Amino acid sequence: MEIWFKEFESHGRQILIKKAHNADESKIGMQYCWPEKLFEVDFGLWIDYDDDDEEGCNKAEEARNKLFDTIDQEAVDTTVSNLIQKLKLDN
Repeated sequence: MEIWFKEFESHGRQILIKKAHNADESKIGMQYCWPEKLFEVDFGLWIDYDDDDEEGCNKAEEARNKLFDTIDQEAVDTTVSNLIQKLKLDN
């Protein structure tokens, strides 16, 4: 069974990391999501592919899956900490 999301706790927040695919824009990616008091954070990395090139789409999916597989607690803590600082969410 293919894993499509991972859940972590980081900096007092429940973080969802999920694989994503936007067929309308020919993009495949991975997103970090979590709720804040007034809004939701939805931050992602996207890989564009040519919709007419099946091999290119497969390579984009493979790259996304490899990146997704590397996500662990340390990676989430680092990314979430950086986003909290940049968005000034702890002020």
